[in-house]
Amino acid sequence: MGPRTRSGGSYLAETAEETRGIPAQDEARSRRLLVVDDDPGVLELLSEVLTGAGYQVETAFDSGDALDRLAAGRYDGLVLDLVLPEEDGLVLYERVLELTPSLRDRVVFISGEAREHQLHRVTRRTGVGVLRKPFNILDLMRILRERGL
Repeated sequence: MGPRTRSGGSYLAETAEETRGIPAQDEARSRRLLVVDDDPGVLELLSEVLTGAGYQVETAFDSGDALDRLAAGRYDGLVLDLVLPEEDGLVLYERVLELTPSLRDRVVFISGEAREHQLHRVTRRTGVGVLRKPFNILDLMRILRERGL
C-alpha cells in the first residue's frame, strides 16, 4: 500500500492499485451529487475529491439548504451526514424522498458522531449501512459506484 495523506478526517490513497473501481472522469462527468454535511472541512474535501473524479458536486451545510437545492435542481445522488444541526439525517432522507423518490437507492450515509442505535435505525429503514468517519475516500467512491453513480 502506498503513502497516505490525512486531510479533513479522511484518508486519501495515492497508489494506482487503490484507484481501481473509481469511475473514469468521463463516466462520472454527467453525474450530479449533493453533499450534505455540517463540517465545512468535510464539505470542502469531498467536493474537491469528487469533482476531481469527474462528478458535478454541490454542497449544503444543513437540511434547509439541502431541501432548497433539491427543489431547485436534479441530482443523481446524495452523500448525507447523519448528524446535522437542524434535524437528523434520516429525517432529512425521508423528506428528500418526498421531493425526489428516485434518490431512494442513491444515498450514501456518512457519520462521525452517530450513536450505535442511530446507525442501526438507518440500516433497518434504508437497507444500507453508514460509512463512518474518518473513512477512506476510496470506500466512498466504491459505494457510489455500487449505487450506480
